[in-house]
Amino acid sequence: MASLALDLLHALLATLLDAAPIVLVVGVFQVLILRRRPAHLPRVLIGAAYVVLGLALFRLGLEWSLLPIGADLSERLTAPGLAAATEGEVAWRRFLWLYLFAAMLGFTTTMVEPALTAIANRVGELTGGTLRPLTLRLVVAAGVSLGLLFGTLRIVTGLPLPWAVAGLVGLIALLVALAPRQLVPLAFDCGGFATSVVTVPMVAAFAVGVATAIPGRDPLTDGFGVILFALLSPVASVLAFAVVLERGKQGPGPGGTDAVQAATRSG
Repeated sequence: MASLALDLLHALLATLLDAAPIVLVVGVFQVLILRRRPAHLPRVLIGAAYVVLGLALFRLGLEWSLLPIGADLSERLTAPGLAAATEGEVAWRRFLWLYLFAAMLGFTTTMVEPALTAIANRVGELTGGTLRPLTLRLVVAAGVSLGLLFGTLRIVTGLPLPWAVAGLVGLIALLVALAPRQLVPLAFDCGGFATSVVTVPMVAAFAVGVATAIPGRDPLTDGFGVILFALLSPVASVLAFAVVLERGKQGPGPGGTDAVQAATRSG
């Protein structure tokens, strides 16, 4: 119990130190620039205390649960494929369970991202419900799922990172040319929304574990490179979804992209 309290105290102190620059910037602008007291100051202070406590608990949760689980699962899922591999050869077909887990991990962690949920709800409001929040979240989560699948496959096969990134960027450039212009900024921002507090730690721990277990792979370059695919793939998935909507509409109407574009401009 004493150890738990000590760990929580350390997490709280670390969180306060991390949050200090934000508090300083907001305080300076509030006092020197705006020169007025924030509305509902007691409520704001209580909310800030909740945020600090929540971040501290989340930090402990990562260290005690998500990071060890991600590393342990990646090691266990790669073990059967490595055991069946001949010396000096790693056959990518022997890691099907690893690929399935990677895809499911990317999808499920993205679906619970608080930032993505909040932005999806806001987009739903701006478009008058034409682009439903759940639909956007599913499209983004599918993109992260494919990105993590591709990133894991790249680690196993040893495909050079520049080649893989160039192919994905080329696909995004093609989709940008085809997608409705008003939805392109949203698509690019979705990559950032999808790779936030839940997805990044879990994916990073999993990918580093895979890169550590596979012979000849570098955990630093191969493991952390997966985050890039998780960032770019939802951009491609949202753009592809916008292209499908644009191609599939029969004409201007409440179900097509015209309504989404009009609401985006007005919002």
